[in-house]
Amino acid sequence: MNRHPFLPVILLILATLVGAGCLQQESPGKTIPTLNPHHPTMEALLGNVTSSIQESLVSSDLVVSDVAADLGRTGILGPGAETVLREAVGSHPLILTMITYDRNGTVQTAEPESAKVLVGQDLSDQENVRKSLSTGEPLMSDLFPLSQGGFGISISHPVHSRHGEFIGVVSMVFLPYELITPPVEREVNGIPYSFQVLETDALILYDPDPVEVGKETFNETFYAEFPGIERVARQVVANHSGYDTYSFYSTGYGRIVEKETFWSTASLHGTEWRVMVIGEV
Repeated sequence: MNRHPFLPVILLILATLVGAGCLQQESPGKTIPTLNPHHPTMEALLGNVTSSIQESLVSSDLVVSDVAADLGRTGILGPGAETVLREAVGSHPLILTMITYDRNGTVQTAEPESAKVLVGQDLSDQENVRKSLSTGEPLMSDLFPLSQGGFGISISHPVHSRHGEFIGVVSMVFLPYELITPPVEREVNGIPYSFQVLETDALILYDPDPVEVGKETFNETFYAEFPGIERVARQVVANHSGYDTYSFYSTGYGRIVEKETFWSTASLHGTEWRVMVIGEV
């Protein structure tokens, strides 16, 4: 049974707003040149990808919200909680792991089987866990390294008992690269544009080269000889949308060329992702 009968309408509204947002630059880093016929194409690509990312974030958040509601009836520990988490993980391919932890930050339940080593661990030293426990509000974390390698993002929701008592938190971890890649590949298939997605601290969430994920644009020595990249990165993280240009290697690390980017924003629970479409001038 669909618990969210208005979800398609909500997602359509979000997609429309996000798509429109990329066309109205709030604080562009540079004046957008006129008479460039490819700019509408870039903006359309940006709107489509940003909308898809936003829809995936909202859908993922609703999954965690539903699980939190179910755990309010079963509790965060025991066979009932295990069943709720197992069904959620099994039915949503983006979910890497799902856990519950109590008010002290100690893991009570974990799925899938490979995640059960987390049960009993004290996570209270993790910033996103402390924030979830202290605020009692839904939260999407920043990028963090995973013990098995790679980088993940967590979406957390508080769990309340049937009597309204706060009993803990349910947290889902997913790989942002896997969430972002499908809409990007669908949109740029066969055309000369690329995408990059940044956190507001300029940490790279997505790049055509997976090795770039997790790098800090502001401090990465690889970009040191291209000061325009840091300037643009600062513009991107400071503004919800905009346009700017910079110099960098062409695709394949060949000659140095002038590049241009439009960017927009996808967000969840106050955590913002800057989505950039990039092309050569």
